[in-house]
Amino acid sequence: MRTLVFGLGESGVAATRALAELGEDVVVADDRDNEGLRNALAILDVPGVLGASPEVLEGVNRVIASPGISPKSPVLRAAEERSLQIVSEVGLGLELLAGEARVAAVTGTNGKTTVVDMLHRMLDASDVPHTVAGNSWRPLTGCIGEARSSGLLVLEISSFQLHYLDSPGFEVAALLNVRADHLNWHDSFEEYVTDKLRVFEGQQTSALALVSAEDPVGRGAENDLDSQVLVVGRGDTAVRDGRLFLRSAHVADVAELRFAGTHNHENALFAAAAAERLGAALEDLREALLAYESRPHRVQVVTQVAGVTYVDDSKATNPAAVVAALESFEPPVVLILGGSDKFTDFSELLPVLHRCRTVVCQGEAGPRIAAYLEDEGWGGIVHRAPDLAGAVEGAVTLARPGDVILLSPGCASFDQFSGYAERGEAFVRFVQEHGSRRRTVSR
Repeated sequence: MRTLVFGLGESGVAATRALAELGEDVVVADDRDNEGLRNALAILDVPGVLGASPEVLEGVNRVIASPGISPKSPVLRAAEERSLQIVSEVGLGLELLAGEARVAAVTGTNGKTTVVDMLHRMLDASDVPHTVAGNSWRPLTGCIGEARSSGLLVLEISSFQLHYLDSPGFEVAALLNVRADHLNWHDSFEEYVTDKLRVFEGQQTSALALVSAEDPVGRGAENDLDSQVLVVGRGDTAVRDGRLFLRSAHVADVAELRFAGTHNHENALFAAAAAERLGAALEDLREALLAYESRPHRVQVVTQVAGVTYVDDSKATNPAAVVAALESFEPPVVLILGGSDKFTDFSELLPVLHRCRTVVCQGEAGPRIAAYLEDEGWGGIVHRAPDLAGAVEGAVTLARPGDVILLSPGCASFDQFSGYAERGEAFVRFVQEHGSRRRTVSR
């Protein structure tokens, strides 16, 4: 059987290596062609095609699709028309793992990396051996041996990775939330919802499904699931009077935690519920949460200058994440929006814009977002900037002592940067440049 690995990103490279080590007949391809891809192909030492078209499917029996490749790709559309089996890189990893480890999977539009990180810290605190892989971590196909050895896999999984996944049967499956996002990848929001719900497919009656009381998609699926369902934010697993409870057990007080935001308190409960199921003790959950600090570029306070607090939330690539960030701070906020355009609907922001002194719209999507907010009656607080550097400069000028300057773009970063991390690092650099001038002026 000949397998085509389509997409030469990190996941595609890992999948190719895993198949080659097994002696599989494998060919790789990418619809792009550049020096980096040519170097990656040379290192792999397998047949490959760059600038690939559907002709690359000749003689192929199945396709391993890298998550960055949209199903709208001509190659993947042609594969579907030919009824070829299409498997995600995660699907291949689970196939290779062959049920030799328990699996807990976390998905959601927002918060999945944070929940997996919290869960990882909790399992570490309880000395529960485990392996972490998936979306923001490392490709699953690159750590099969480690996952098999540890006996427990914690998997962060995106809608891209779920799209071609068939009944994975996870022991623990968490759906944090579903908001309109990635509509440039999916055909519709309905397809996006369908892909997210795949995380629950194939679960046994003894398995655990976690959904949020605040998420209509999760709540809507609750009665259709065959597994045990725990609704986070309802009943005995919720935040009440500033205290976090897991199945009625007190885990921690909000005031004790080093991270802010109601969304992060819910994330903590998702992680705690999964960790408890996987063998972590309550006292270890508490220890891990009290020590936990937000990961970089996720509502991270980077500095304070002349009474202004600067916050990097570059990971916020959709409006729902922006709303969550805004609700984490007392107004007034100077908000920086914009980036590469996914043509997302920003109406979700309207109810919380009263928290903003100013909204600076920048980047490729900036003009569209600014025009929309102006049409909705918020023209008095909207400012425009060509790029992130200009946005920071404008925000520093507009902010007053006591304000928060919040980079929470609600967009991807690819108009100016290679990813959200590079964008966040640039924000910090621009803040240091302009903040030093503000400090000098304030004196």
